[in-house]
Order: sequence, then structure tokens, then C-alpha cells
Amino acid sequence: MMKIKRLLVLLGLSMSLGISAQDYFNHMDLGINVSSTGIGADIAMPVGDYVRVRTGFTYMPKFHFNSNFNVDFMGSISGDKLRRMNDMISYFTGQTMKDNIDMQMTPTWTQFKFLVDIMPFKNNKHWSLTFGFYAGPSTIGEAINDPRDCATLVGINMYNSMYIKACKGEPLFRYEDSNGKYHTLDIEGLGDRLVEARMMGAPMGTFADGSKAVMVPNSYNQAEAEMTISKIRPYVGLGYNTALSKNRKWKFDVDAGVMFLGGSPHVYVDNVYRVNTTDDYDMISWDMDKFNKTGDGWVQQTPQRIDLTRDVTDIPGKVGDMVSTVKKFKCWPVLSITFSYRLF
Repeated sequence: MMKIKRLLVLLGLSMSLGISAQDYFNHMDLGINVSSTGIGADIAMPVGDYVRVRTGFTYMPKFHFNSNFNVDFMGSISGDKLRRMNDMISYFTGQTMKDNIDMQMTPTWTQFKFLVDIMPFKNNKHWSLTFGFYAGPSTIGEAINDPRDCATLVGINMYNSMYIKACKGEPLFRYEDSNGKYHTLDIEGLGDRLVEARMMGAPMGTFADGSKAVMVPNSYNQAEAEMTISKIRPYVGLGYNTALSKNRKWKFDVDAGVMFLGGSPHVYVDNVYRVNTTDDYDMISWDMDKFNKTGDGWVQQTPQRIDLTRDVTDIPGKVGDMVSTVKKFKCWPVLSITFSYRLF
């Protein structure tokens, strides 16, 4: 009964507005488009004489562009000592250590769109004002280290493991003999050199309290990042359309407008430690209870995920340049060209 009442109400509204059923969806256009949001397809249908509804999707083809993080020791060591420490890690890993990590960034931008075109001129249906929204997953870009940098990432994690042992006063190496008995082995002076050089990682900038953000590879010996925006992205624009054939079955549309991102994009980096480089002991403390004997000087126990656009400043290198550019984008310019064919 309720459904019947609703249908009667809708029918009454349609009759009161003087709009017949033939004014709704009396034809359909199928379009293929290329735009600054990627490539896509949509369908368009009229609603009366002054309104057109479009819905479809856009997909950004995958491609790579590169950036990089610098790799450094957090201690105050000279250039010659830095070279010797790198040589030492290269010797242990058997691979050449680099002083940076190349990152391959890939867009992952797939969106649904719902747009309403309003054609305000009675005798000119070429021009339209467009309102609507795009929607899709919040992650629009991902970055992972270049596979050729695996040796550097493994070396960083190996070095930091030895650094932790040196700070704890534990032996750096342990081996098992044929009788199942374990023995330890230390290299004279190596522990002191590790503590002097401090932890190794990629500087990510400075927190508000002055401590440093340092990224280290995750447990899979990888460096990862991602860019996110709002899932719902309102759109406003201006359009122009014209027929390409005498029977008006083929049409050409151009749209220009802006898609609002819900503020600046977020650029997240995982496995970041907060390091206070002004203290005598600035190591990342995996075992807070064991290390925090004085109540100060140690840093957080677990790594965290930080947003480079909001959590830190003074980001070095190419990544800093990229983040500075990203922070300026609170909306995305959209230019779209569509070729469509009338199905009926």
C-alpha cells in the first residue's frame, strides 16, 4: 500500500509540473572521453528540456615517475667516517650501499562520476553549467622502492640491528658449534663506532617539538608511501556540446571545471621513528623498559605512520619538493573531451 501511495504522489507531482513521461530519459548517449582525470566512459540522458544527467567512470592509466629519499646516519660523523661506515656495511652485505633510495610512484586513480548539466538558455542548448561529484577509493597514488635498491634497504636494517645490540651492550654476532653450544663474537671497537654513528635511515623532516623523523625499511626490507584524498570529490564546471553529424547521432563535448579534493592530499610514509638528535643517547628504543633508565633521552618504542604534508616540516631533497607542490593542490583542474553516440 505504501509503495502505491508513493507512486501516486510522484505521478501527481509530475502532472503538476507539466512534465510528461516522454520528457524523462527519452534518449541515451554513450560517450568515450579523455580528461585530466584519465580515460573513461559515460552515459547521458535528458531530464526535460533543460537538464541532462551523466554517469560513468574514469581511469588513470598506470605509469611510473621517480623520486628518492636520502640515506644518512643520525650521528655527527665526518664525511670520511661516513664513507668508512658505508664500506663496512657493504662488506657485510656483499652489495654496494647507496646514499639514497629511489622510489617508483604510480597513480591508482579510478573514479565513479555523477554529473548534472543545466542548460539555462532556451534557444541555445550548446552551453551548460555542470554540478556533481566524483567518488572513488581514497588512495590515489602509491610508491615503493626501486627493486634495484634492495641491497641498500637490507643493509640499513642489518646495520640498525647491530646498532641496537651495541647500545644494549650485547654481542654483535652469535654462532652455534657442532655440539649445539652458542658462542659470541665481537669486533673490537665496532660497537663504539656504531653508537657514535647512531641509527641509519632516511630523514623525513622535523616534528613540531624539534625531533627528527627518520624512516627505516619495514620488516620486508621495503620502503613504502601512499597519497590519499577524500573519497567524495564535488565538481563544478562549464560545458559546451555540438553535433558532429546531420542526424545528431554523433556529438562532441568539452568540459572544463574543478574537482574539490577535500583539502590538500595526504602523503603517508610508514615505519618512521622520532629521533631526538640533541640528546647524548638518541637511539630508537625497541625495549623502553630496559633502556629508559634516566627518564629522558630515549625516543618512542614503536614506529609510526606520518603524514608528510601535516606532521613534519623541512623535508629534504626531491621528496620535500614534491610535498611542497602537493600541499598547494586543494582542487584538481578537470578538462574533458567526449565523443558520444546516440543509442536511441
